[in-house]
Amino acid sequence: MGSLKGSNIILIGPRASGKTTLGKLLAQRLGFEFVDTDEEVEKRTGLKIAQIVQVYGWERFRKEEKEAIREAMGQESQVIATGGGVVLDKENVKLLKENGIVFLLWLEPEKIVERLRKDPQFEKRPPLKEDLLGEIREVIEERKSLYFSSAHFVLDASKEPMEVVEEILKVMGLRDEQLR
Repeated sequence: MGSLKGSNIILIGPRASGKTTLGKLLAQRLGFEFVDTDEEVEKRTGLKIAQIVQVYGWERFRKEEKEAIREAMGQESQVIATGGGVVLDKENVKLLKENGIVFLLWLEPEKIVERLRKDPQFEKRPPLKEDLLGEIREVIEERKSLYFSSAHFVLDASKEPMEVVEEILKVMGLRDEQLR
């Protein structure tokens, strides 16, 4: 690929797969702007995602998410971290694939649960069922084919963050002398 100027790098995957962490590291490495669509929804609405879901339901959140994605796709040279359910909307997927290179950060359900339990924000996320692993497995099973069909490239997100960043740069055909 050689030059990346103008392209967007889009990170999709289940919650806790490292989209935000990797996105920030990658954006810094490339000198790109970092955009987190969940954060954009919160800025737009003035509410936390859990509040939007609790008060207005998932449908309202998905509508706000779609707007945040449309807005982000109007820009270039960004690393964009999306919400875990972004692949549920075909229009979102089409927009993402047409306006950037989509990387799926893949993580098995057991690893997701392990990361979620370590996350200090864990309690602030939308309410979960009693059986966290069961719920994660169910969600992954429901979305797995959507994740894989939405991505240009699939990466193992269980690796160290910088290792995954290096893999993305390698896939993009970028060398250190091309980076800021």
